Amino acid sequence: MTVKKIVISLLCCVIVSFSFLPMITVNVHAETATEESRIMVSLGDSYSSGEGIEPFYGQNESTADKVKNQDWLAHRSEKSWPGRLTLEGVNGSMSQNRNDNWFFVATSGATTDNLTHTQRKDYDIDGKKGSRYIDKQLDVFKELGDKKAEYVTVSIGGNDAQFTDVITKAALSFSFNPGLLTDKLDSVWEEFYYGIDGGESIRDRLYQAYCDIQDAAGAQAKIIVAGYPKLLDPNGSRFLFNERDAALINDSVSRFNDEIESIVKSCKVDGMKICFVSVEEAFDGHGAYSNDAFLNEVHFGSKSQDLESSLIAPSAYSMHPNEKGAQAYADCVQAKIDEIEKDNGKTEWPLMSGSDERDIALVLDVSGSMRGTPMNETKNASERFINTVLKEDSSIGVVTYDNTSMCIADFCMNERYLTNAIQNLNSGGGTNMEAGLSQAYSMLQSSNAKKKIIVLMSDGEPNEGKTGDELIEFAETIKNEGIYIYTLGFFSNSHDKTSPQALLENIASEGCHFEVENADDLIFFFGDIADQINGQKYIYIRIACPVDVTVMYNGETLCSIEENMNTRTAFGSLTFEDNEKGTNSSSDNRVKILRLKEGTDYNIQIEGNGNGYMDYTIRFMDDTGEYTDLRTFSNIKITEQTVIDTVATNSDSTILNVDENGDGRYDLKYKATENAEGELVNDTYLIYIYIAVGVFVLILIVIAIILIMKHLKSKKSKLENR
Repeated sequence: MTVKKIVISLLCCVIVSFSFLPMITVNVHAETATEESRIMVSLGDSYSSGEGIEPFYGQNESTADKVKNQDWLAHRSEKSWPGRLTLEGVNGSMSQNRNDNWFFVATSGATTDNLTHTQRKDYDIDGKKGSRYIDKQLDVFKELGDKKAEYVTVSIGGNDAQFTDVITKAALSFSFNPGLLTDKLDSVWEEFYYGIDGGESIRDRLYQAYCDIQDAAGAQAKIIVAGYPKLLDPNGSRFLFNERDAALINDSVSRFNDEIESIVKSCKVDGMKICFVSVEEAFDGHGAYSNDAFLNEVHFGSKSQDLESSLIAPSAYSMHPNEKGAQAYADCVQAKIDEIEKDNGKTEWPLMSGSDERDIALVLDVSGSMRGTPMNETKNASERFINTVLKEDSSIGVVTYDNTSMCIADFCMNERYLTNAIQNLNSGGGTNMEAGLSQAYSMLQSSNAKKKIIVLMSDGEPNEGKTGDELIEFAETIKNEGIYIYTLGFFSNSHDKTSPQALLENIASEGCHFEVENADDLIFFFGDIADQINGQKYIYIRIACPVDVTVMYNGETLCSIEENMNTRTAFGSLTFEDNEKGTNSSSDNRVKILRLKEGTDYNIQIEGNGNGYMDYTIRFMDDTGEYTDLRTFSNIKITEQTVIDTVATNSDSTILNVDENGDGRYDLKYKATENAEGELVNDTYLIYIYIAVGVFVLILIVIAIILIMKHLKSKKSKLENR
């Protein structure tokens, strides 16, 4: 085999490999990033590992030790381009913060399969011969524990083109088969688009690799995909490559970059915060064999740090960026990071940015008590909420909390991205409600939206952070800044619901606390909250007393009576809260809460099922969705015979007609006007007035009759005297 054959063979493979090398990152932004919390992970193959740029981590160890060292086996360079990157708030470059802020697992020779499977490394050096396995690259995210990667860089795919086979077939002399390079590249493109023998195409493998990284890293990771440089000087080399060869190879690299960018755009549509960085311009005029080359030439024979010794075979260093090339790469990627940092990616991902009208922070409880069905139903309900709320004038961010809180999705309008983030939720840990509220509050403070909303879901009282009155006071601080808070309580796992119900009701804005009994109902009440946020006006009624409630409209009925129980209709819902005021055990003393869609008159019948006193409040919304009209009726006596009729409608006044003994006649009437306390309307004086008027009229009639009779008698007497 001639030197030229070997060189061209190797170059073919290298080109094929580099063409498939994309870099990615998935997003979710930690709102307040500290030095300790800012994490970058670098994955991929030789272009990310820094192949060919000494020193490699571990290379100064003895041969016996370094063949056991995964860093050396992977040829991870201390001068790689990912290690040259910086993040605001982190002192020094990534390489100066390795295993604290930067986690480096890129491996020379890796394929897409090695993201999720181990990679075998054979070595034969200084009398040491054998093989070792490099860990699955995506396992690095498990090792991070509670830490989350903010950025992920990756180049992968070139080795999926089966370089060994490429080298073998390219060994034929181009002088005898000048079309061999073209044929080989054509076969590579065939595999790229269609696969081989029914196998998965390289393009599909790359797309799946990005998805796998997103799943492993979490929705908070930002994906940056770097392209690849044209490899050769346009003039070729003196002996190995002519101008035609150089043009064919360089054009293939550009085509690879176009395809990688196309995959990136597809990932953006799917909701990834992913972007493409071109390095072609930075490497123009600096290809291998140029006067100021940024890439290594082909080296025949092994270098001192190659894993296998050889006198003829090309070194693994060949056709990889040198130190100048690594710096050029770093400059290009750093420019993109700096651009993202300026506006948190709003320019790069406009659909992944907040709204000027409404930003909604969805704050979800992922504590250990949510494990199983509650967590699954929360995911389903959250997806429905997202689907209902997302409009052109709304965006949603997602926060989770257990012992601590995490923003798993920044404010955006990309439904697929948000639902992907939701589906990756896991439960575990305690309940720090303050942390969740604080994270959402921080996000909304930097929002420019006209209306800011928090939707807080919890299945119990907090056991970490602020609790009780302190937590309520913190919520008041948030609400005083014009932020609306909706709360959704799900207390199926609680024996005593009174305290957590009261807590969430006090945290919520007026009329914005919702309650569910079963996990299956979460989806409906998330839907109700979404409808209310979207402008559906509701009449909110709260009835605290031992009574049963029935509302009938358009053939449907809401009813609290056990044998006729129905809590959801097209026109509204009925929910319950425990009442701190106890009664006899045979009565239903739960607080009944009605939410009825505004726009019609609802006849409500209230029947006593025990003895006590009823508090009845009814609220009406203004055009902004805030309950600004509150009418209250307090301490109305209730017995088992009491029947009360009222109409819920947005009118000037609300009337309660009370039949005290169930005889079908109203004994008392209460009336409340806008933002007023209901007062007893006393009709007794009207009876006296009616009687007085009647008596007076009767007297007038009697007098009139007497006068008429007297007049007639007088007239008759005069006639007789004539």
